[in-house]
This record gives sequence, C-alpha cells and structure tokens, in this order.
Amino acid sequence: MKLGWVVGLALVACGDSGGATAGQTDSNSGTETQGDTTQGSAPTDSGVSQSGTSTGIVSGNSESLTGDTTATTDTTVDVTITGPDPTTTTLTTVTTLDTGESTVDTGDTTTPVSASDTDTSTGDTGDTSTSAGDTSTGDDTSTTEPECIPALEICNDLDDDCNNKIDDVDVGMDGVCDCLSIALVGNEGANPSSEFQAYLQDLGTTTVRINSNVMGDINDPLTPVVLDKYDIVILDWLQRGYTPEEATNVRAWIEDGGGLMTMTGHTNNQTVIDRPNSIIAPMGLSYNGSAGFFSGPVTQFAMHPINMGLTSLTFAGGLFIDINNDGIGVNTTIMTLPPGPVGVVQDRLKGRLFVFGDEWVEFDSQWMNMPDIKQFWVQTLSFLGPKDSCAVPQ
Repeated sequence: MKLGWVVGLALVACGDSGGATAGQTDSNSGTETQGDTTQGSAPTDSGVSQSGTSTGIVSGNSESLTGDTTATTDTTVDVTITGPDPTTTTLTTVTTLDTGESTVDTGDTTTPVSASDTDTSTGDTGDTSTSAGDTSTGDDTSTTEPECIPALEICNDLDDDCNNKIDDVDVGMDGVCDCLSIALVGNEGANPSSEFQAYLQDLGTTTVRINSNVMGDINDPLTPVVLDKYDIVILDWLQRGYTPEEATNVRAWIEDGGGLMTMTGHTNNQTVIDRPNSIIAPMGLSYNGSAGFFSGPVTQFAMHPINMGLTSLTFAGGLFIDINNDGIGVNTTIMTLPPGPVGVVQDRLKGRLFVFGDEWVEFDSQWMNMPDIKQFWVQTLSFLGPKDSCAVPQ
C-alpha cells in the first residue's frame, strides 16, 4: 500500500534573545508510532537539558537523542505528522537555532544537524543510519598481481623460485653464482696464471678474456653493447690506454648495475698506472706510483663483505690508491699498508667498483694453495655481482 505523509508546520517565534540560562530547561519530546520504543533522558549540561523520545518504523530497533542545545535565539516549530494510520497524529515540537542549525550532543559526539536534514532509520539491522542528501555507494573492487609460482631457478634473467633474487643459482654450493658473466680485460699476469680463468669457470661462471694479445682484439672498443654482456669486468694486464669515451661507457655501465674490479703491478713501469687510471680516474680513484712498488702482505682489514674471515692477503710489488670524492661514488678503504690504501671499494649508484693495488691474487701459486685467496675471490665476486641477483647465501 502506498503511504501518504502530511506534514503541517506552524511557526511560533519565541523571543529568547539571551539564550537559555542556568536553571532554565528547554524540554522537547516526541513520539512516532509503529515499532519498538526507547526513551532516554540526557544529563543536564550548564543548566540546559533536552530529553526526547524517538520511535519509528525501525522494526525492533530504537534511537534516543539526548544532549545539550545552546542557542542565542530559538525558533520553535510544531510539526504534525500523519502516519499510515490516519487516526494517529503526533504533534512534535522542534527547536532550531537562529543560525538555522541545531547541535545534538549524544554524550561524546557533537554533530551539526541542518534544519533541512531529515534522518530516517529503516530495518532492524543493528545501527544503520541514513541521512537524506548524504549518499555513499560503490563496490570495493581490487585487483592483485598473479602470484609467483615457484619453479627451479635457472639462468634466464627471471626469479623462477620466487625469492626476489634473479638467477641465484649455485649448483656447486661454492658461494659463487653460476649465472655470473665475467670479462677479463687484457693479458694474463707475468707469473703463471693460466688456471685463473679456468678457476672462475669451475665456479660456474661464464668467463671470457677480451682486449688481449691472445685473442687479437686489443683495439676493440669498450662499447655499451660489449659491456652489457657482462655482470663483472676485471681489469687485468691492460695492453693499451682507454679513451675518454670508453671510460664514460664503463662509468655508465657501472652506474646501471655493473661491477668493476681493477688490478695492477704486472710490471715495474708507468703503464700499469696510466692504463688502468684512464678508466677509473674519472670516477675519483687512481693508482699512485710516488711510493714506488712495495710489498705486503695485507693484514689490516676493515669490516666489509670482501674481507670476511681474511687474515692475510698476498701483496707483492703493488701500488697504493688515491681517493678523490667526485660527488657520486661513495668510497670506503677496506685494506691498508703503510704507504696508504691498497683496497678501496666504491658504491656508485646501482653498481660497484673495487680497486686493488696488486695482481698476485690471480696467480696459480696463490689461489691454488692459500685458502684466504680463494675466500677472497668468492667474496669479491659476490660483492661485485648485481645487487638484485646472484646473491648466494653462504
């Protein structure tokens, strides 16, 4: 059945210019028929109290509006409500402020209520309230990315096993990522080091030698295309100096995530200073020959992942390192001999640089027979590898 509601308004002006004072009480009460009834009375606040009864078509539910009303000038409106049953009529008195708003205080919460607002509660759904004019609708829809499905990790530039590491494969459990691609730049050292490349390959890496007499590619430029093939580049016995353009390419490759290591001391002349410096000096690190070629061993180690567990490292006829801050790289001295730093690492944006002052750590006589040398290489390769991949737990 369609329900008709007839509302009649009779306005009565009340000349209360000074508002309610202590000891005065404005009392409003109202009754709506149909449904359960709950009555309440508010405590007196500053001498003003309001009590009311709200009953309505909230089946099995009720509301009680109690609180304080403070106004400068009140306007009283008598509202006659005719419900579904024409025989039932209720006269309700509503007091509004001269500003057009009433303040309803339910104890802890003060809510401005516009005179034009109407509150209607329907249904016995607990505490459901809907204000006319305030509508909130919508569906809470969300999408999620497909979950990673773990699989066997292989060297494919993907995180197959869902551990947030790319290509972290170490079949031999030697601590070196099998997916590393390494370039040795220049010739082998003066002492026998023919097994060094094979040693790196035995660790599972893909290691090649470029810009060497053996390969006949000494003058092949270090272009971005060449460098992007490798995770790590190790400067061995360089057979030429490098151009500023090549140095820029190497720097950009490091800053994009590459790892560079340099060695020196292969021969007692200026070439082992100038040639590597042509690449690394623009990044703030360079070899210094002012103290001549001196020897170790290195026994002073700072706390660093490359140095973990090391007690002595071979150093024979090497150089110390000058450090200049270029404003981009963050330099840390990790090994020292009396003339100065002989091991310096640099964090450079996404990549890393490790400058070492000697080359004996690559000779067969050292890494094959001295446990510290093997440990040094394992930790060096782990440090220089990509930051988001090839990090193998040890």
